Amino acid sequence: MHAGVVPTAEVGVDRAVEVVGGEPRSRGAETCDTRCTENPRALSPEISALERDPKSTAIDTPSSNAESVNILLTQWSEQVFHLGFGAIFGHWVGRDGCPFVNDPTSDISIAPLKLFGELDACMDKQLDGNLGCKFVASDKRAEMRYQTEQSLRRAMQSFAAQWLPAVIQKTVGGPIQYEEVVRERWRISRRDMLKVINRTSYQSVLALYLFGQTPIPLGISEEEEMDGISGVVCTQTALLQLQQLRERLRPCQFNSSKVSGRSNAVTGSVESPNLTQAFLDLESRAYWAAVMWDTTSSVTLNIRSSLTSGLKGACLEPAWRLARGFLVGSFHAKSEDWRKKGFEVSDEIAPQIISAAAVGRFYVWRTIASLNESLREGVEESDVLFAWDAFLDALDVFKTTLLPLLRTCERRLHFLEPVERLNWYEVVLHYHLGILILADALETANRLDLLSQLTETRVDAEQESFNVLKFGLDSRYNICGPLDGSCNAPDVNLIPCVCSTGEPITTSFVAIDPYPHHVVASVRLMWKAISRRYRQGNIKLEAYSYLSSTLVEALEQLPPSSKMVQSAREKLQASLQLNL
Repeated sequence: MHAGVVPTAEVGVDRAVEVVGGEPRSRGAETCDTRCTENPRALSPEISALERDPKSTAIDTPSSNAESVNILLTQWSEQVFHLGFGAIFGHWVGRDGCPFVNDPTSDISIAPLKLFGELDACMDKQLDGNLGCKFVASDKRAEMRYQTEQSLRRAMQSFAAQWLPAVIQKTVGGPIQYEEVVRERWRISRRDMLKVINRTSYQSVLALYLFGQTPIPLGISEEEEMDGISGVVCTQTALLQLQQLRERLRPCQFNSSKVSGRSNAVTGSVESPNLTQAFLDLESRAYWAAVMWDTTSSVTLNIRSSLTSGLKGACLEPAWRLARGFLVGSFHAKSEDWRKKGFEVSDEIAPQIISAAAVGRFYVWRTIASLNESLREGVEESDVLFAWDAFLDALDVFKTTLLPLLRTCERRLHFLEPVERLNWYEVVLHYHLGILILADALETANRLDLLSQLTETRVDAEQESFNVLKFGLDSRYNICGPLDGSCNAPDVNLIPCVCSTGEPITTSFVAIDPYPHHVVASVRLMWKAISRRYRQGNIKLEAYSYLSSTLVEALEQLPPSSKMVQSAREKLQASLQLNL
């Protein structure tokens, strides 16, 4: 391991594995990822009922709009999901992106459905084969697993529906109404979450997180928003479920309503199953994903972390000590010659650098979350300064170890694969967004003493955020068409399939960004920066107009069905009219 693994009660059992399409896969347990790729038409009853001709995308009459949009969404949603969200997530938990696991033989990118599906399959094997007392019969558990897979499919389609307009514009001529279909998918998935929160599994964790990241569509009234579960609650529940899953095969736990451990009904003793290193590695990758989600929510929503909380979280929590150890230890040593002697940016080296930079970005964000918490909670000054020093240390690690390598990659970006360029865009945009969020928090808290120490870094973040956003607008990304029904390629979620039908969609990085709310946050903070400079006379009207038009263009490329995006557009346009 890079610096160790997240502490768990390690146990081992042989796990039967077969190789399918060049990738290891558990035998005896068909994961959701397998079903999605081997049978992309296996849909839930609600979705299947909307389809008539799976291969038809023509729009003949207005009355066929809703049905045609549903067909398009079904055909394209998995492609949009895997090549958008999956391309980013896969690198963040893959071979070079997870600081908890050191396995040079693992995949560079690990698809989310594959990761969470195989974890559930491993859990089922443990419960079926290693525990004498089964609290849930295997056939009942199989039915629950199927229901969870369907819920995940619906959550994935609801999440991908926000990019439906881009699909329609590229594949169908003429106007078409898509808003109601987007709203209906959101409603179906939202109702589903009330069941998912009671079906604890790794695929439930992913389903809850995806719904938490799905924006509320336009046309949803405030009353309807209030009448159901929220995205924030779903995200927090996903984190809670993951914590519960990490304990499920370990010592017995109790709660007020039931026994949640797996004890022997006769003796009351706890049977400890043997967990393989392969399972523990998958579990560690899923935990790292949850730590990333938790940290992101803490920074962007200004709330306390659930998994690694506290003002000293980045300094004392095992997860972050491992992350820092990876950055200043193994990766720093490996990349020493790259920084001193230079290197040829290749498709082999670039993923290592960009994935390590993602770890560094989250480490910086963890320290920002701690500092924001200290400002919010009104703690002792010594605690505020402790959190500030931790942030400066994380900033120094990023600037020393990672930033020179990222800048070298930047000079050769156009020679890299699109997925690597998309990952570079995400990491750099998010890193600078964290700096802008912190500067805004310090300004709001009137901590000008701390803000003055961040002046150079803040100016650099404002400038680089704009450059990265412009790069995202100018760059093009292809999403291949839906799979031909005859295709059984098991790894379409990782690599575009050559047997896809129809022309690929070509879009910008900004338009396909799986985290549009981060783009909105970046635009808002950059708008504040350029408005401040314009008022101070540091930039002329021509420059101000150019910068503003670029920010407007970025918002215009984001999913138009999102309430959040629409609100951001209206506010920016109103501000522009006041200032010009």
